Order: sequence, then structure tokens, then C-alpha cells
Amino acid sequence: MNQQIDNVSKQTPHYIRLTAPEIAALWSQYQSDTMAICVYKYMLNIVKDASIRPILEFAFKLAESHITKVKDYLSQDEFPIPHGFNEADVNLSAPRLFSDEICLTYTYLMAVNGMALYAGAIATAIRKDVRDYFIQCEDESMELFNQSIDLLLQKGFVSRPPYIYPRKEVEFIESKRFMGSFLGGKRPLSCIEISHVYWDLKKIQLSKAFTMAFAQVAQSKEVSKHLWRGVEIYTKQVEVMESILSQEQLSTPKSEEAEITNSTVAPFSDRLMMYHKTLFGSTTLSLYGTAIGSCQRADLSLHYARFMAELAQYMKDAFSLMIKNKWVEQPPMAEDREALATEQ
Repeated sequence: MNQQIDNVSKQTPHYIRLTAPEIAALWSQYQSDTMAICVYKYMLNIVKDASIRPILEFAFKLAESHITKVKDYLSQDEFPIPHGFNEADVNLSAPRLFSDEICLTYTYLMAVNGMALYAGAIATAIRKDVRDYFIQCEDESMELFNQSIDLLLQKGFVSRPPYIYPRKEVEFIESKRFMGSFLGGKRPLSCIEISHVYWDLKKIQLSKAFTMAFAQVAQSKEVSKHLWRGVEIYTKQVEVMESILSQEQLSTPKSEEAEITNSTVAPFSDRLMMYHKTLFGSTTLSLYGTAIGSCQRADLSLHYARFMAELAQYMKDAFSLMIKNKWVEQPPMAEDREALATEQ
């Protein structure tokens, strides 16, 4: 009997609705990729380097193709298509704000972020077609990552992380002093800690540069002031991370601030720039959380915990500012069962 039911269920065509995590991933991708389309339209309008242009075009086309697919998925389940961002959020006549180099670096780090986000989307998707779609997105992000990092290396735009030398044999930790203390007794950094500090520093250097650029061109004084506060937060965090590496005589990544021009004409709407800032911020918070769980030196854990607290408060203030200006699009919500019951 059970076998007959199983056979019938396999033969009966039916539509499987999207789950909440699948909707979340698709909805978030729509927001991010409509923003990316605006950013790359502008970058393609200012880029001069013939070797960088094809990579920016590839990133632009990927974002466009994703929007088409997300619309199909959401429409099938009768969810409204999000507002996202459009031509009203980009000013293609704005003069150059970014160098070609930082456009390429931006693309490389956005590909890195994309790979992490798509891995999460794959892990939380149940429907096979949705999983297959995000696997395709992951593969595309990996291709964009490889193209951009290869060109950055070819042009000498990217600093290589520090090298360390091998010990003669495997060693085991024999003392709690390995963790050090908040006040002193620091041992050399492990390769795991170097990796976190170096790459987190690289990413917040880019965040700082873009936040500085956005503060420079924001049309609202309130938005500009808020963004400049972000620059000040990132400046302090960059200084701490650079000092951690420098104290160990380890190299630090190249700063991106010199790649921002002196233009004060906004290529993007204040709404887009604030959304972009929150996107950078949420990614950075995730990085800091991972670092706390991986770095075993006590002073590093303390630094990262402080960084998280500072950035979380700043993100909260950013969200409040966006709500005040009616810039925050509400994601699909669960039904309020209590309200439905009391309305009857």
C-alpha cells in the first residue's frame, strides 16, 4: 500500500512553493543586483582601460541575467516584484569618481562576497531548481573572481598577503599562554590569524574608500555627515589592523583612498549609497564574527569584539536614517496570525 502511494506521488505533477529562506535569498539578490546594475552602468561609462572593461561588462551582464530569473521565480509564487534600484538611482553624466583600478578591485571583492552569499543560499534552498540556479550563480561569481584577481595580479594592483616559513616538525600547543592576555604576553600571529587580519583589513580599506567617496558626493547633509562618521570608524579600525601586522613585521595591503577623485557630483542617489553602505557593513560584521571564532589570541578577540560593537551601532543608525527617509523596502513577511484572528 505504501509503495502504491509513493508511486502515485511520484507520478502526480504538482508545484512546490518557494520556502521562506528561498524567497529571502531571491529577494535579497534582486536588491543587490539592481544596485549592481546601476553601479556598473556608471563604471562602464567612466572606465578607460581596455583590459578592465570586459570584466566590468561581464559583472554587469551577470546582474542583468539574475534579475530576469528572480522575477520569474517570484512571479510564479505571486510575490510582487521588488522595487530595488533603477535608472533614477544613477547619474551617468556625473564625472569620474573612481579610478579604473578601484573599479577592478571593487569587482574582485564583490565577487568574493557573492561566492559567500551564494554558498549560503545553496545551503538553505530545498527546491532543486532553486539550488541549481544558485549553484550557477556561484560558478559565475567564481569566474568573475578569477578574471578580476588574475588581472589585478597582472597589473600589479594587488598586494600579496604575508609569507611565513615552515617549522621543521609538527608542534602541539602546551600552554594556555598561547591565548595570551588582553594586556600583554603576545605570541606571534598564527597563519589563521594573519589570514583574518590581512583580508579583513583589505575589505575595510575598500569600504572606507567607497564610504569616503559617497560622503563626498551625497546630496543630503545628513547623509553626508552619517557617511563621514563611517569613514572615521573605518579609519580607527584600519589603524589597529595595520599596527597588528606591522608589529609582527608583516606586510599590509595597499590602501584604496588615492583611487577616489575630488569630484563632488553624485553618480548615485543617496538611497543607493546608503543601501550600499549597509551592504558593506553587514558583510563586515559577518567577517568580524567569523574572526572572533577563529582567532585564539586574546587581544585580537578583544579588538574584533569592539569593532563589531562600533559597527553594529553605526549600522543601526544607518537603518534609522533610511527608515526616516522611506528608503527601506520591506522584505516579504510571515502572516500575523493574531491580527488575522482578531479581525474576524
